Amino acid sequence: MPLVNIALAGPYNKLLEQAVDAATSQGLTLVAAVGNAGPDVDPLYPAAFETVVAVTAVDAERRLFRNAVRGTHVDVAAPGVDIFVSNGSQARFVTGTSIATSFVTAWLAANPSFTTGTNIQLARQRLLSSSEDLGASGPDPLFGVGLLNAEGLCAAGAG
Repeated sequence: MPLVNIALAGPYNKLLEQAVDAATSQGLTLVAAVGNAGPDVDPLYPAAFETVVAVTAVDAERRLFRNAVRGTHVDVAAPGVDIFVSNGSQARFVTGTSIATSFVTAWLAANPSFTTGTNIQLARQRLLSSSEDLGASGPDPLFGVGLLNAEGLCAAGAG
């Protein structure tokens, strides 16, 4: 399944919209960070496009990353605060909504039947049924459908 993990966020851009439309029409599933510009900014793109899975970040206590952009476009939350990473020679902690997108992209890659570029609603339905609701009951502008439950997904996919 062709997936694209997007770790950038910015203001609306017509050329970006055309690129997203072209990519999704070719069957790509796009997963993008909602951005780290804070709670008081307008939705950022490409995450705010309807055809993109928009990911926010939470910490180990399941609290929303304080700099995460909020809005009705947020689809799902994943770990993204103080994540320990190593490139082989160095290790450090990283934070941001871009870090969280990797978890969602990896989950989608491990479950290719969950999504196609032409049916983003199927991916959202699978995320809803496979996430732990956080915040207000049901989808909300902070956590989307909730925290991605990778453990539960692995178990569900095995049966």
